[in-house]
Amino acid sequence: MRGFALANTLALIVAVAGLAWLSLPTAQAVRVRNAFLMRRGRLEDFNWTPSTAPQDFKVERRSPPSVIAAAVEASGVAKAANDWQRARGLVEMLVRHAEHEGGIRADLAATFAGIVAGYGYCADYVRVYMAAACGIGLFCRQWAFSFDGFGGHGHTFVEIYDRQRDAWAFMDVHNNVYAVLPGTEAPLDALALRNALLNAPASVEFRQAASGRLGFPHVEKLRDYYQRGASEWYLWWGNDVVTREQGWLVRAAGTISGQLSHLTANVLGALPRLVVLATPDNERAIARMEALRGRVFAAALVCIALVATLLVQLGWAAFVRRDG
Repeated sequence: MRGFALANTLALIVAVAGLAWLSLPTAQAVRVRNAFLMRRGRLEDFNWTPSTAPQDFKVERRSPPSVIAAAVEASGVAKAANDWQRARGLVEMLVRHAEHEGGIRADLAATFAGIVAGYGYCADYVRVYMAAACGIGLFCRQWAFSFDGFGGHGHTFVEIYDRQRDAWAFMDVHNNVYAVLPGTEAPLDALALRNALLNAPASVEFRQAASGRLGFPHVEKLRDYYQRGASEWYLWWGNDVVTREQGWLVRAAGTISGQLSHLTANVLGALPRLVVLATPDNERAIARMEALRGRVFAAALVCIALVATLLVQLGWAAFVRRDG
């Protein structure tokens, strides 16, 4: 029995090492996370409005943290005449602080404090923006694109539902722009922007959304940036950025630090699904992610089976010794 236990232990070490090889370091862990969150989507999966949102889309019902709500109140954004003015007002409330590059990756309150201090990546801005928008009745959804086959290296932005126009409007909060076609004033929605980038990129006109710094002072570089990610677009299937922080373990982690709270929320699966706009151009990338998910799942099952077998062996050995 001792020999079987030793062999089982060695097999478990190899299996755990294989699982670690598939899942580490941090960048690979994010890729694995995305692989398990990802599902395929078609164009019709994204053609809905807030009143017809899919039942499994996680809609935020909670108010933002008090520090964000107070900032929105002080900005006067809620008193703007219409949704589009409110949407642009929230951008100004955030980007007027921008001075430095650097991710924050913390809970909403700490992330907002970091933005006010001049820091923040696109995801930091988007999370705070969506929380603030929910507090004044604006419905947002979060889009993203990647450069690495949906692995996590890319960019994220929002789409606001403009009730006065009865239409979605793309807004890149971090870069402080929205988009139109030449000779028009109506903001493009996200999918219309993607279509223009793929078929007539020169027709896309990015406009500054609010006073404050521009992420790309030269519009040609911004257009190229978006073109490079145009084949790998996906939608986060929920805007519940406040609710994600309400679990007791996440809140307990928040008493230690905002960064730990954010990490705990991600690890515990509080993130919504990641719905990819599947096309022939990104089929290989999607298939690679699905294969990765399968390999990690299989490796995890092997580890669980080996642990269970080892426990049985050790228990049996203890039983035999006791009876002997």
